[in-house]
Amino acid sequence: MSRSIKLITGIPRSGTTLCCKLLNQRADVVALHEPINPGDMPLAYTRSDAVHSIVEQIDDFDRAIEQGLPFTHGDKGGLATDNPIGDTTKGGVRQVVAKRGQIQLPAREKNSYELIIKQNALFTALMPILVSQFQIVCIVRNPIDVLLSWLTVDLPINRGHIPAGERFDAKLKSSLVGLDSLQRQLVIYQWFMHTFLYSGLPIIRYEDVIQTNGQKLDGALGLLPINRERLTKQERSFDSETLKQLLSIKTDIFNLQCGDLYSKDDISSALNNIKVS
Repeated sequence: MSRSIKLITGIPRSGTTLCCKLLNQRADVVALHEPINPGDMPLAYTRSDAVHSIVEQIDDFDRAIEQGLPFTHGDKGGLATDNPIGDTTKGGVRQVVAKRGQIQLPAREKNSYELIIKQNALFTALMPILVSQFQIVCIVRNPIDVLLSWLTVDLPINRGHIPAGERFDAKLKSSLVGLDSLQRQLVIYQWFMHTFLYSGLPIIRYEDVIQTNGQKLDGALGLLPINRERLTKQERSFDSETLKQLLSIKTDIFNLQCGDLYSKDDISSALNNIKVS
């Protein structure tokens, strides 16, 4: 690795893609949305193999950006994506609109920008190894908002799966055996939160990213803050069936261990502010 590269990870649907968009509003940053596809890694890969592959791929991304060459990105639409999920629904769940593919950026002078890579489950599962090589920042969000999103998007997490996490963290995989999808979602949320809390790494709340118009994110990454347009949390409404599912695990949600990040009052407030369609 020729220079310092920074990583972002976070709980899925906690605003990590939005964080990339905010960072790409800076002239001194290139932030990539999930350019690494864990599914391309051979099944025989160990955790160390996976980290070695990540390092090599990031070096390739960096070289391609400097030379203005095409490279793989989590959304072939470019760097401006702020939400990989659209508003179109099918079978009651919102559909993915981001499509993996190649993008090409104008050549950048070497060392004229910070390269920041975002992956959620993959980086979290491999965090104990990655942390020795990269600066990492973690993004979290109130469990009520996260779980509501998980219940209504067409992603594996909707069915209680987090493929890269289960593949590279055997303990997580075994803890999910025999559970229904809702209980699996609770375990997965707690896995992310527990991993972050015990990592000693900077943790940023989505709510604080919004409130500070991204300046909280800038600071955590060691970047000078910039002024941006005012950010607001996007309000969504949920049908009665989704609310019923959420309320069926209400006690378990309040028992989640979130450290000092989300108190029971924070969770209760989010629960009371749910808009029902």
